[in-house]
Amino acid sequence: MSPTLFPVKLQFCSLSSGSSGNCYFAGSSNEGILVDAGISARRIRKILEEIGVGLPLIRGIFITHDHIDHINALTILTKKFKIPVYCTEGTWKGILRNRTTFDLDQTVYHRLVVGEPVYVAGLTVEAFPVSHDAHEAVGYHISNSTKSITIATDLGIIGDQAAHFLKKADVMVIESNYDEHMLLTGRYPEQLKQRVHGSLGHMCNAHTADFIAGNFHSRLSHILLCHLSAENNTPDKALATLSKTLEDKGVQLGSDTIVHALPRGARSELFVLES
Repeated sequence: MSPTLFPVKLQFCSLSSGSSGNCYFAGSSNEGILVDAGISARRIRKILEEIGVGLPLIRGIFITHDHIDHINALTILTKKFKIPVYCTEGTWKGILRNRTTFDLDQTVYHRLVVGEPVYVAGLTVEAFPVSHDAHEAVGYHISNSTKSITIATDLGIIGDQAAHFLKKADVMVIESNYDEHMLLTGRYPEQLKQRVHGSLGHMCNAHTADFIAGNFHSRLSHILLCHLSAENNTPDKALATLSKTLEDKGVQLGSDTIVHALPRGARSELFVLES
């Protein structure tokens, strides 16, 4: 790992975003946290080294829910590296029922309660409930003294509590999973189409774009679309839908507002939020 030449107070990187695996880093140059660990521990370690952080600087892993594309690396990360895991009780029970994670180190578990912030790596982290087909699934609002990131992934609709945290974020990491036409005319079986399309499934490009257009504010520096479907979406479609919706509703983004579709199966750039 190369030494950090220009230390920063808050930065964000998507290590991977999509149904093949999800993992996000937030923190300073000196320490930070992961949100989800759905790719291999080897890849997590490699990517963290690439961005100059390193696995020994990770103070906690915050899990959104117990689906395998969010928890794949937990056994190794807890047994070998002893990294604390934070999640709701319902999510933890689901993790222990999973065949790939049932034998992880349970001594590292920290129970999260919605509405009760925790303080890790110089960050305040607060969980909020999301609408998804997993027990006690959550999103996260992550902040230091001046900047905040809200991660809302894997949700069928944006409820009041998710909306509250998304609206006040400087960095909005929000699911834009599928293009509705591609999903409904695609090759998924009907039952899976209905699951994805339902209120406990995923957000489509149009609904995500409507929310962003209706809640844009001048402090919003980054709009990062996450968890794009490989089968039913493309980055170009997600970004084009957002752009058209903003134009139709007369919403003008700031000249320095960054809008990006986070890549599937690869890391994003490292976004420096506060130097």
